[in-house]
Amino acid sequence: MRKLLLLSFIFQMVLCLQAQNIKVVKFGLLETDMTANLHGTSKLDQNGEKAALIKIQAPEQGFTFNGGSLGIVAREDHDGEIWLYVPRRAKKLTIQHKDFGVLRDYYYTVPVEGARTYEMYLDIGIGRYVTIASQIAGSTIYVDGENCGPSPVNHKYLNYGRHKVRALKDRYEGEQEFMITTEDAQGVRIVSVEQRDMSDHFGDVTVNVAGRADIYFEDKNVGTGTWHSQLREGTYVVETRKADCDPVKTSFTVVAQKQNTVQAAPPTPHTGQLSLYTRPRNAVATYNGNNHIDLTEAHTLPIGTYQINLSRKGYVPKDGLEYTVRHNQMTRDTITLERVKYIKPRAFYFGAGYSIRQLGGITALAGVTYRNIDLQLSYTFGLGASDEVSWYSTDGNDTYLSGITYKRSTFAIKAGYQFILTERLGIVPQLGYAIERLSGTVKTGTNLYGDGAAANCLSIGAKLLFAPIQRLYVFATPEFSFGVSKDDNFKRLSDNSDISAGGFMMTLGAIFNF
Repeated sequence: MRKLLLLSFIFQMVLCLQAQNIKVVKFGLLETDMTANLHGTSKLDQNGEKAALIKIQAPEQGFTFNGGSLGIVAREDHDGEIWLYVPRRAKKLTIQHKDFGVLRDYYYTVPVEGARTYEMYLDIGIGRYVTIASQIAGSTIYVDGENCGPSPVNHKYLNYGRHKVRALKDRYEGEQEFMITTEDAQGVRIVSVEQRDMSDHFGDVTVNVAGRADIYFEDKNVGTGTWHSQLREGTYVVETRKADCDPVKTSFTVVAQKQNTVQAAPPTPHTGQLSLYTRPRNAVATYNGNNHIDLTEAHTLPIGTYQINLSRKGYVPKDGLEYTVRHNQMTRDTITLERVKYIKPRAFYFGAGYSIRQLGGITALAGVTYRNIDLQLSYTFGLGASDEVSWYSTDGNDTYLSGITYKRSTFAIKAGYQFILTERLGIVPQLGYAIERLSGTVKTGTNLYGDGAAANCLSIGAKLLFAPIQRLYVFATPEFSFGVSKDDNFKRLSDNSDISAGGFMMTLGAIFNF
């Protein structure tokens, strides 16, 4: 029983000691602070009146507050401080922390009025609030190696013990050590750091980085692509950063009274993998222009979108294939290339050739192939002239009139069906209809007879195709045609000369197809 009472007594003593850890070292009205009375930052209490605002500076997180019977209107946690809204005429506050105990019924030392702003500093019993000033205003303050920002640094809570403070600005530097003990006077301690010109210990520094990356020094963005500064002799670290990249740190040493130029390592681009398989293999691939890429293996590439062009002899090229490479991911695809169709089942074509026949000539042709059905138009300009044909009167006297030679021009329309024999060979059996027209030239005499004589013919034949390269045919069209009708002049010419309608012919030439 005695042991139980002893343990209970010790526990109560610990609670009492903890309760004494939390103290309010400062509480007062901020005369010029209008936060509690401004739209957006003011709060109303349960009576509809504007509440008072207490801005609490605390060295640790995890505090809770109890306003007693009047309660707490609202609490907001801001960077470095707690905003506690309390009703007007509030009298006291209980402050709790799981590690540092309880401060019960702290009575405000000044009246609390609505729509007014107050400040409170909490001491947790392990240190003191310190304000650090420097001889040169705006100097960067370091406390135990921590960058605390420009001077003056107000109300920084430091634990009991020895501390080192440095103040740096341009070439001016100061350093001071001090102790914080339990015997220090209550309130905020003031530490002022003297500085002196350290120009002899500084060097000019230029840091460059490729790709217009951002340069960070002491976790602050100091430049993009280039940074110029003056630093005290010693070793430093800069970090380069860029979107979609991993940051990279570069260490460098500054030599006093010299120009120190540093080429910082650029940030490492985020990468992914691209793996493309082509059928057939060994296709020639380029990306984003004329950058060649070997597709026999997966490639690690910076993230982004890539335009891939593929080509292989004998196959239709594929251009503008788009792939997006993502960070730490594999992008895969299989692409099948189609063989080049030298003999096309669907095309528009035109060409020219020479027709070998009686009264032959130059033939121009054009046509279209759709699903292997071939429709063709052609016109032959007659070049070969006939033997001279003599014309006599028909009045019974057989009087000689004229000697005339003739050339034949032919307009033809043909239909056929295309058969693909091999990759480069094709044949098109054709049926056709043609109009043959003769044009005469007087050799002797004065009168022109038989000019414009015409005959209609039907033909049967085939168009033989050979494609030495893509989009080009070399062709031969053997065919036989026979006349089905003739006008009187053509009949008379056929009866009295070797000119006849139709017959066997062969056209040789070339065709361009699209």
